[in-house]
Order: sequence, then structure tokens, then C-alpha cells
Amino acid sequence: MKPLQLTMRAFGAYASEQIIDFTLLGDKNFFLIHGPTGSGKTTILDAISFALYGSASGDLRESKNLRSDYAPAEQKTEVEFTFKSGEYI
Repeated sequence: MKPLQLTMRAFGAYASEQIIDFTLLGDKNFFLIHGPTGSGKTTILDAISFALYGSASGDLRESKNLRSDYAPAEQKTEVEFTFKSGEYI
């Protein structure tokens, strides 16, 4: 599986829409998600896991707690994940 794009809305620490475009990495097959403590690395992994399996990436976080506390009440919590598997998108 090769990630292409991750879009998060009202998810984790991200109140507004956040788009991660993995295609900017080009043909690289290996990359690192890194940053200081609290920068949102686990949120990105949780969003991918939530999009694929409907749950967070670890046992410490429940799906009902993944909504951003900073998002307005009318904003839906959504995650979209586009990836390539073999030759299929």
C-alpha cells in the first residue's frame, strides 16, 4: 500500500481541514513521519487507521475521543484516505 492523500476534518488536534499530499514525496518508497512531541504524528497515524479500520492506531484512544475539541459543533468529523495497492487506486 502506498499512501497518496490523507484529508482530516475536525479530527484530533486539527479543527479545520488538513490535507497531507503524499504524492509530493515522488517515487520514494520509504519516508519518516517525524517532529517534536505534540506535533501531530500520532494523529496522522490514527487518521489512517481510522479510515482503514474504524478505530485508532493504539489501545489508549477510543474512536469517540478522536473528534477535535477545537472544531465548531456544525463541523463533521471526517477522514478521507486515498492509497494505491498494486496498480489500483
